[in-house]
Amino acid sequence: MSKVIIDPEYLKQLAALDADIRALNAEKIKLLFTALDISLTAVDFEKLMAWEIILVTVPDRQMAVQLNKLAAYLPNLKFTVDETQPIFKLMQGSKTRRVWKER
Repeated sequence: MSKVIIDPEYLKQLAALDADIRALNAEKIKLLFTALDISLTAVDFEKLMAWEIILVTVPDRQMAVQLNKLAAYLPNLKFTVDETQPIFKLMQGSKTRRVWKER
């Protein structure tokens, strides 16, 4: 089986970039929540960032599409349509594992 060998220096640089991306994603979520008037304490925000997926309810599909475009590169933030829930209700979600099927 083939193996890719990457210089450890590149791996360090990739790890540093990943850390920067995580920090920027957290800032983007904070800014988006501020724009939507969703206020959280620092402790609540830290708990929220530990969730696999942050689900935010909205009343209609058009609003969900618009907000999901703003959150396009945030892998742990999704806006979902649920007319029975209050607007901007935060819920914990989970990622389902994808299974590769043999063809």
